[in-house]
Amino acid sequence: MRQFWISGSLALLLILTGCGETDAPRGEPYFEKPASQEARDVLGEVDPSELPASQRAALAYAYAVTAAALFKGGDDAGGAVHAAYLDPAAHAGLMVGLDTLGFDAAAVEAVRAAPQDETALAAMDAMLAALRPNASGDVKETTGFLMKSLGVAYEAGADAGTISNVEAYQTAYGLAVTARDIVAAQEDAAYGDLRLELEILVRMWPGKGPAATSTPAPDLEMAQALLNIKLALARLP
Repeated sequence: MRQFWISGSLALLLILTGCGETDAPRGEPYFEKPASQEARDVLGEVDPSELPASQRAALAYAYAVTAAALFKGGDDAGGAVHAAYLDPAAHAGLMVGLDTLGFDAAAVEAVRAAPQDETALAAMDAMLAALRPNASGDVKETTGFLMKSLGVAYEAGADAGTISNVEAYQTAYGLAVTARDIVAAQEDAAYGDLRLELEILVRMWPGKGPAATSTPAPDLEMAQALLNIKLALARLP
């Protein structure tokens, strides 16, 4: 997987905004370790094959949903970049065993071959629906993992309201959608606050997806959104 290193500004802001809270419960800060160590733990030097299957499925879902959004938005080249991460031959550490959890490599290859084919795109959506339940794992733990990953990717992808690394910026979108979709599928009313905060997070990208011409949300707004999600997670039973 690509390594997304972070400068620490967003990470530090998350720590600071999480300190001194007295009116709301707090979970562990997303970046309780030094930012560089957090990056290595989440998206850097850890072999993806060492992650739980549900987290690997969640990451695959994120790449797939990003690719699908870009294909549907007419960015075939951008979609192909993210779809390439779903090649079991090239990324065995990530993809190993996911065919037993609902992942269908043929659906991805069909879209890569014909990005604007509606039948192929529909098959990709059906594959995502099959993969989603197996990407949930422990919903609270998986959501936290996705938010840590998102923080790293967004810090690498956006700087002062401009896109500095389009692939990282787009990956952050996929991670947000993945968390939103996983939590939205939970019927327990206890997930209501988290469901709302994740929907707000996803809307920080354009409605048609993470186009390369997008204007990223400011770091402060993203940090606040992630803090709100952290607090919603902490309130879960």
